[in-house]
Amino acid sequence: MITISDVSLSYGERSLFKEVNLKFTPGNCYGIIGANGAGKSTFLKILSGEVEHDRGTITVSSGERIAVLKQDHFAFEQFLVLETVIMGYPKLYAIQKEREGIYAKEDFSEADGMRASELEADFADLGGWEA
Repeated sequence: MITISDVSLSYGERSLFKEVNLKFTPGNCYGIIGANGAGKSTFLKILSGEVEHDRGTITVSSGERIAVLKQDHFAFEQFLVLETVIMGYPKLYAIQKEREGIYAKEDFSEADGMRASELEADFADLGGWEA
């Protein structure tokens, strides 16, 4: 669960957000709508930690995480959708790529097998199969 309490952000005299209170609960899908320039992307950057807010708190439940993909329509054209989604969690993506590299080897050694088993455990622990 993500809880936003009294979050505010101003740029000089201009207040972009003031005392925002939201609760994102598990199992629900949320959309943020508004006119161009209303601050939708900035709000998401605040949630991800990319932009610092002036006041208030953002709480992410223990064991949960926020994954982010940059807003660039052309950055992921060469990737499959599933791979793009996993890229939102860089640590998981790095584990996936290293796993794939080991399994693609023609001369798979015992050390490769040990490393692959470590990576499989990490991949599972980080929710890779559910991603």
